[in-house]
Formats: sequence, structure tokens, C-alpha cells
Amino acid sequence: MKIRCSLIAAMALGCAFATTLPAASPFAGKWKFNASKSKLTGATDSVAAAGPNTWKFAYGSFSWTVKADGTDQPTPFGSTVALKVISPAKWELTYKAKGKVTSTETWDLAADGKSITRTAVGTHEDGKAFKDTATVKRTAGDKGFEGTWESTDVKTSFAEADIDGSDTGLTVTLPAEKVKITLTFDGKDNPIEGPKVPPGMTVSGKLTNPRKVEAVTKANGKALDAETWEVSADGKTFTYTEKDAGEEKSQVSVFDKM
Repeated sequence: MKIRCSLIAAMALGCAFATTLPAASPFAGKWKFNASKSKLTGATDSVAAAGPNTWKFAYGSFSWTVKADGTDQPTPFGSTVALKVISPAKWELTYKAKGKVTSTETWDLAADGKSITRTAVGTHEDGKAFKDTATVKRTAGDKGFEGTWESTDVKTSFAEADIDGSDTGLTVTLPAEKVKITLTFDGKDNPIEGPKVPPGMTVSGKLTNPRKVEAVTKANGKALDAETWEVSADGKTFTYTEKDAGEEKSQVSVFDKM
């Protein structure tokens, strides 16, 4: 289960060696997400019983326990989640950051117990409603929602990223969620800003060549992922590769220059 963080979501760039950045940054511009070129599957998570009406969730190197009583409870990402068991085959999870609902997810267990459809709905900060879906298949376990799950199909409403570049830094804006990441080329952790960004989210990294950045996003000092941002030689394609902490597979998001 990804708190994105779809978020999670938070896009991140960090750079060192400012003198190597060209005057006209290849990252600068408006970039539109291309679902057909992207590969967002392969993420794994697990659910285990942890007491009466209580469940332990794990994703990568993070885990958290939630009592299914509908109250807001903390996650390791600085957000909260409220879990309601609607039926043995349907759960509802409501996520919040800074007290604001980021999404409400419905988990529907297939009749054969081999897959779950997770549907997240909510409203972007720009006022537009969204609906994201993910199908996950069972890779371990044989009882209800308990087990290990791997994503096999992901559909996201994420659409656009805008980047401004200069000889001293980069600013990344996600218009739909009013997220802003301001980066200086000194290698330090920089806060990620936005109405629904959990407190303690930061990013740092380095520029490995004029078209490639290696970055790390953290939650309260703990690494969430390792990322590679790369612009194609012709400047028309921007590829964002993310490997979450503790995960074996990476997810790849591809953007076209607008």
C-alpha cells in the first residue's frame, strides 16, 4: 500500500556541484505524465492480524499498527489513517495529512481471495475530483486481507509537473496539489511544501550529470526512497525512477515535454 505519497506524493530533486548545471537547465519546463510509457506496478505490501480488530500494515522498511475503530491513527509518514471494516470483503481507509483528508480508499477483496481492488477517491487542491485505482495480487497468505500483495495494475490521476531551473537551484511544482519543492545545490535536506504534505518531508540529492539527478526523499529523517530523475538527450522526455526503501522493484514514471 503506497501512501503517496501517491503522494506521496511527493516529487523530489536535489543537486550538488552547481557549477556543472548549464545555464538553461534541461529539467526546466512543463511535463505531462504519460501513463502508456510508465510502469507503476511491482510494489509489495503486507497485512497481518495484530490483536482484536487490529491490523499491522507493512510497506518496504516501514510498518504501522491500526485498530479498526474508525479513529485517526498515526503512520510512519507523518499522516494518519482511519480504518473501518465494512465487511469481511470490504475495508475503508481514510488518510489525512495536517488534519486534511488526502484520500479515502476502498479495498474490495475478490471472491476467490486472490486479489484486491483498491480505489482511492478525493479532491485535489485545485478543486478537481480524482479517482485512482490499483489491483494487487496475493503472493502469500490465504485468509481475507491478511497476506502479502503485489501491485499488477495501477491507474493514477497524476497529470503534470512544472520545473523552473537556474544556476542556483530548481523549483518543482505539482499544480494539482499545490506542492512546491525548492532545491538549492548544496546537498542539504530541503522541506517539501504543500497543504497536504505531511510534516517532516524533505529531499536531498546530487547532480550526476547535466541531465541526471540522484535524490532521496525522507520522512522525519528516515529515507522513503531513492530516485533517479533523467531528461533525454533531445530534451523531450523526463523519466522519474523510484525505488522505495526496503522494496526490490522500482516504479518508473515517464513525462513528455509540454
